[in-house]
Amino acid sequence: MAVLEKIRVKFGILITVLVALALLSFILDPQTLRSAADRFSSDNKVGTMNGKSITYKEYYDELGNYTEIAKLMGQNPSSEEAQAQLRDAAWQSIFDNQVFIPKATDAGLAVGEEEMMDITKGNNISPVLLQQGMFTDGNGAFSREALVNFVQSIDSDKSGQAAAYWSFLEESVYRNQLYAKYGSLLEKSDFLTDLEKARMIAESNTTADVDYVFVSMPLGNDSTVTVSSEEIRRYYNEHKEQYNQPANRDIEYVMWEVVPSSQDFADTREEFDGLLEEFRTSDNLKSFITLHSDSKWNPYYFTEDQLAVTPEFQQTAFHEPLGTTSPVISDENRYAAARVADVRTMSDSARVYYKVYPLTQESDADAFVAEQQKKVDLSAFNEMGWLTQDIVLSNNMTGFDGVFDAPQRAFKVKDPLNQVIFVLYVPERTKAVKKVQLATLVKNVLPSDDTYRDFQMKAVEFADACDGKYENFKKIAQEQDLPVIPVNNMVQSARRLGPADNAREVVYWVFDKKTKEGDVSDLKTVDNKYYFVTAVTKVRKEGYADIRDMAPQIKTVLSARKSVQNKLEEVKGQIAGLTSLEQVAEKLGTTVSHYPGLSFGSIQYNQTDPALVGAVAAADEGKLYTVGGTIGVYVFEVMNRTAGNFFSDADAATQLARKASYHSNVLQNVIANEAEIKDNRARFF
Repeated sequence: MAVLEKIRVKFGILITVLVALALLSFILDPQTLRSAADRFSSDNKVGTMNGKSITYKEYYDELGNYTEIAKLMGQNPSSEEAQAQLRDAAWQSIFDNQVFIPKATDAGLAVGEEEMMDITKGNNISPVLLQQGMFTDGNGAFSREALVNFVQSIDSDKSGQAAAYWSFLEESVYRNQLYAKYGSLLEKSDFLTDLEKARMIAESNTTADVDYVFVSMPLGNDSTVTVSSEEIRRYYNEHKEQYNQPANRDIEYVMWEVVPSSQDFADTREEFDGLLEEFRTSDNLKSFITLHSDSKWNPYYFTEDQLAVTPEFQQTAFHEPLGTTSPVISDENRYAAARVADVRTMSDSARVYYKVYPLTQESDADAFVAEQQKKVDLSAFNEMGWLTQDIVLSNNMTGFDGVFDAPQRAFKVKDPLNQVIFVLYVPERTKAVKKVQLATLVKNVLPSDDTYRDFQMKAVEFADACDGKYENFKKIAQEQDLPVIPVNNMVQSARRLGPADNAREVVYWVFDKKTKEGDVSDLKTVDNKYYFVTAVTKVRKEGYADIRDMAPQIKTVLSARKSVQNKLEEVKGQIAGLTSLEQVAEKLGTTVSHYPGLSFGSIQYNQTDPALVGAVAAADEGKLYTVGGTIGVYVFEVMNRTAGNFFSDADAATQLARKASYHSNVLQNVIANEAEIKDNRARFF
């Protein structure tokens, strides 16, 4: 039916809207299915939420629902990107049902029947519906008439697909409304008392002009500083929550990327040259390109300036006789040449008015065209707005390209896809200029079967020689001068590895229960382009990181603190008894710097050492102070303070909004921890 066809034509995957509009998102990046054995293994589950296990069947059923919706909209859910969106949407749906909606209900939030009626069919239409192309007019604005027509058509759809789709839309609207209410609840909970606001404004409006001397820390390690094991242990215990980590691995890998050989380039050039002779004389360039080129036919008309990025094509199209073939260009593993397929004098954009007739009423459309050609009545049309080639081509508006060089009179365009006839009128357009349509013959240089075999043989020989042992991996890689690439803290949901976008096969092996520290993989092929041999050098379980692994990092932090403290005491000793910054600068072998208008509440706080800003805020005028910062020691004097009024109530409100936004972001982790969410989908996908 026509309604369902419009769904397929005008809707993107609505599922992405549901995910994007959600206030909270607990989504890791899942990938392709692993194996049936792993899916249904009794010791595997897709995840847990609020202590409840999510079985593979439960998740897969939800994924199936979203897949059916995607198919209903005419989408192809087979691509990896589409699959990832669908899996995320299914996980989000389960999260909504098991975590978010119960939490929103506990907070006293609800969406009643009257409210649902208002946001789906009433005066306050939900953003979920407002953003859908199905419910827009010719100008792209929301059309209540289009929405009403769709809802009224549901009963006449015997297949039940329209009803199923509307049910999905209503569920999306319901969830979005709950999220909006929850977000509003959070926003309203962030507020300033009158005392807090007054203090913020006063602090932000008080600025200080500061003179200071800075002594930086020396580069490298400070050999005079020692950090004991007990100090490291104490710091670790005090900051233990920072070291809570998911299961992860350190790996090293050698990778071969299959690229065309010199023989592949020579063979492709020979094939290209053979086609080039026929290309130069072909009378049907569109057909020739469709049959022989590795690039699709491009109906776009280019100006001379637009072709400046390819000077060879520009010269041929605008400065050589019609029919001339451009010189051959080679870039990015391809050969290409171009000929002018058509020349038009046309505008860049046109202002278009329209009237629509059903395809069955062509005689009425013809009568209307004849009437408007005598004398145009703009009140009989709707305004579509300004169209460009990009708009026409990207929306597959067949026949609409005539608006760029049509006379100023009404003409009709048939649209069999939507079973309508458009009567168009163009009262205004930009200045017409010469444009050309190019036929571009392209041949991509691809690796041959022989090239693939050569790369594969090298990788297989290396993997066999390693024999699954890391010591062999390291030794042979060094002997063959192969680059060994390390990856630290890889998690199970990892997808990309080096240039390979979908290296899940490698990740599966790395996290397999049978894979141990020191193991080396067999050859793994990714995207039929990359060969990997991988070694696992470190295995870390979920939980708190081992203090031995964190010790170097903690030692660096403590050493830096001690170094600054030592430098602080050293500087204090050197300048004892001095009464001016000039004397201090001379003693320390440096100069006096000036910082005007430093404010505790200003943006300068993010650009200046926090230790200096805090000390200045509490310092008296006319006295010397010494403070240790993050990268050195400051000796400073507040020269004067000024109370202004540049920081207003509006600025305070802006800072409060930033605070609320921050709280919304960190709340994700808070709720995830509280609900004990575990996402194990990476084991299966």
